[in-house]
Amino acid sequence: MNGKRTGKILVIISVIFITWLFMKSSFFNSMIDSKITSKNYGVPFKRCISIGNALEASKDISKDIGIKNEYFDVVKDVGFDCVRLPINFADYVSRDYYELDEDYMTKIDSYINYALNDNLAIIIDFHNFDGIMDNPEANKECFLAIWNQLSERYKDNSKKLIFELLNEPQNNLEGEIWNEYLAEGIDAIRKNDKDRKIIIGPDRYNSVDRLYNLKVPRDKNLIVTFHYYEPYDFTFQGNECYEGYRRKLGVKWNGTDEELLVIRNKFEIAQKWSKANKIGIFLGEFGANRKAEGFDRKIWTGAVRKKADEDYFAWGYWELCSDFGIYNNETEQWDRDMLSQLIPN
Repeated sequence: MNGKRTGKILVIISVIFITWLFMKSSFFNSMIDSKITSKNYGVPFKRCISIGNALEASKDISKDIGIKNEYFDVVKDVGFDCVRLPINFADYVSRDYYELDEDYMTKIDSYINYALNDNLAIIIDFHNFDGIMDNPEANKECFLAIWNQLSERYKDNSKKLIFELLNEPQNNLEGEIWNEYLAEGIDAIRKNDKDRKIIIGPDRYNSVDRLYNLKVPRDKNLIVTFHYYEPYDFTFQGNECYEGYRRKLGVKWNGTDEELLVIRNKFEIAQKWSKANKIGIFLGEFGANRKAEGFDRKIWTGAVRKKADEDYFAWGYWELCSDFGIYNNETEQWDRDMLSQLIPN
C-alpha cells in the first residue's frame, strides 16, 4: 500500500477515534449534569447569604447595617454564588396608589446591577410586611401593586435576578388565605414577566412542617423555600429582638445523634415533597446568633449545611454581618471557623 495513502488513512482513523471519545465524554458529562439538574430541579444557585438587618428595616427606624457594594465582592470572592436582599418595599410606597418611591428604587437598582455585574444571582425578598400579616384584606391591594411594579421594572433584567414573593407568612396570613394571595401574587408577576424564577414558601414562618398545606400553582419557574432554626433556644439565645430569648444564654448544641436526627427528619419532609412535586428546594434561612458558644455554633451550622448539600437543596445563610453574621464589617474580616462550615476549602 502506498505510504502516503496509509498515512492519510491513519490520520482519518485518529480523527474519527478522537471525535468518538469527545462525543462519548460529552454525552457522559451531559448525563451527569442532567442528574444534578433533576435533583435540584433547576434552582440556578447553590450557596447564598442574606445581607440582613439593612434594607428590611422600617422606613423611620435606623438600620443595623448599611449596604456597601464591597459586600457583594467579598461574598463572591469566598465562594458564594448568590445574595439575598431582604427589602421592606411596603414602607416605600405612596398611601394612595401604592406607587414605589423612585429614589428608593434607584438605590435598589444599583445593588441589583452591582451583584449581577459580579456574576452573582440576586434574590429580592419582600420582607417585614407586617401589615399584611395582621390584616391581609386591608393590605392585599398594596401587595399586588408592588409586585406588578417590580415585575414591570425588572422584566428585561438578567434571569439571575430572582423574586421572593413574601418572607415568612404568618399570623392571619395562613392556610387558604395565604394560598389565595400566593397565587394572585404570582399572577401579578406573570402578567409582565412570564419566566422569571419566583421563590414561594409555606406559612407559619416558612415552616417545613407546613409544606403539605402549600398549594403550588402550575408554573415551571417556581422554587419553594423553608427556613430552619431548630432548636430555637440555641439559635436565638441572647437575641435582643425577641423577649423570650433575650435572657436565655449558655444553651448548648453538641451534635449528638439525637440532635442530628432532628435535622434529618425535618429535611426529609422537604426532600420527599420536592421529589413528589418535582420542584427545587431553597433552604432560604438558617443561622445561629453570635451569642451562642462558638464551637457549638460552628458545628450546628456545618451540620445543617451538610444535610442541605446531601439533599441537593440550595441554601442561604442568615446573615452576613449583623447578630447572626459571619463577617465583621468593621475589620472587614470573615469568621473563618464559621465560613469553613459553609464553604469548606
